[in-house]
Amino acid sequence: MTLGELLRDRAKEFADYTALVLPEEEKLTYKRLNEKVNQLAHFLLEAGIEKGQKLGILLPNSFEFVISLFAIGKIGAISLPLNNMLTFEELTFILQDSETVGLITSEPFTETGKSLLARVDSLKFLWAVEKLKEECFTERIPSEPSVVSEDDEVVTLLYTSGTTGFPKGVMLTHSNLISNVKACLNRIKITPKDNFSCLLPLFHSFTLTTCILVPFYGGASSVIIKSLKNFKEVFRQILKSRVTVLIAVPSVYRILVEAKVPFLLTAFPFRLLNPIRLCVAGGEALAPEVFERFERKFHIPLLEGYGLTEASPVVSLLPPHIRKTGSVGPPLEGIEIKIVDENNRELPSGEVGEILVKGPSIMKGYYNRDEETKVTIRHGWLYTGDLGKLDNQGFLYIVDRKKDLIVVKGLNVYPKEVEDLLYTYPKVKEAAVVGKELADKEQIPVAYVVLEEGEEATEEEIRKFLRHSLASYKIPRRIEFRESLPKSPTGKILKKLLV
Repeated sequence: MTLGELLRDRAKEFADYTALVLPEEEKLTYKRLNEKVNQLAHFLLEAGIEKGQKLGILLPNSFEFVISLFAIGKIGAISLPLNNMLTFEELTFILQDSETVGLITSEPFTETGKSLLARVDSLKFLWAVEKLKEECFTERIPSEPSVVSEDDEVVTLLYTSGTTGFPKGVMLTHSNLISNVKACLNRIKITPKDNFSCLLPLFHSFTLTTCILVPFYGGASSVIIKSLKNFKEVFRQILKSRVTVLIAVPSVYRILVEAKVPFLLTAFPFRLLNPIRLCVAGGEALAPEVFERFERKFHIPLLEGYGLTEASPVVSLLPPHIRKTGSVGPPLEGIEIKIVDENNRELPSGEVGEILVKGPSIMKGYYNRDEETKVTIRHGWLYTGDLGKLDNQGFLYIVDRKKDLIVVKGLNVYPKEVEDLLYTYPKVKEAAVVGKELADKEQIPVAYVVLEEGEEATEEEIRKFLRHSLASYKIPRRIEFRESLPKSPTGKILKKLLV
């Protein structure tokens, strides 16, 4: 099955069911969504877009983002969802590296789009959705385009964040994405009555799969939240739209955990009106303390998962009926995981090593980077660069990123272990631990801490707390207090900006 076939089939089976919702604005049924996708697909074909060419999407979360994504896929072209928070130079690099020929954008990014058109040699087309609405969705017949796509063809190109060098384009095929969707739905059950939240950026692989493709496969709806600036307003929209499956990053669950009961009961009668039956956390590690406090407070299952763009992206997910604090669950159906040491020897349960993943959702490779692909995928196994361990039941525990490991006089310090402990201290709101290299090439752990509003603390106070649970070499040598920590659009703390 291709993404186009998925939408076409759902438009027949669930024609009048709601596919997409913009709270307090409008809704799109599966039938109307598919018609709009087909109309845009024909427009792109008439413009001369050919199979296999790349088309960028520089849009905020919107109906047009989803329409563009499926329309591009239906004509055999390759969508390039772009992080709309990147700088002009970063966007230029990605468009040049991917040899993108066209860009779909909107009013807030029009000037950026024009500058990119003048700067990037391969870029020949620039379309604003405001103009497309006039030209595409009125007179064109919404018939299915005649282009034939195979499920092993690349349908989207998602660029990594570039934490280990320049961003790399991850090539994902139709079958990569569809297989991951099916595996997710074997772990959690949904019905056409479910409404999924879509409040994370659509250019992120986690959002694309879990907030769009998973609900679409099951005939459910996706509620697109435009902005995260006002959390109370966001959550009011979520409740008013009757969201039943909340997909969010750990920082959202931390806010909910720390929200005072009066806020929950006066801003919205949470316990009476809340239809949310299931919560999923992804994008970065969830602190065990947040996991436990959330479930105690709201009595809703909170499932932590693990994944990466190169795996389409979900690798494992905690089952709803099993509670294991700190675990991201066993691998999804069809996916294998093994833990290896530096000599590539498989390790027994309980021992920490690099996480390797194999399965049908593993990317086709990095675009125009054959050597890096060969290093990352060996004998069918994806080398994730993450450190973890498996218990005797096959449940995975993430220990840290391999590149974040701090070696103090030959002893391993895993930043996540220190961060998880810091999060249990009542005064700490956010924390990040990184390794700093000294003049003699030795490393020391350094902690960056954001305190709760109105709280005060000293370095020695924090160290004294940590000494109760950590060996002395794991205690941060330096603790810096910050008003905020740098974050990605999905709320992930950007440690590379702290090093």
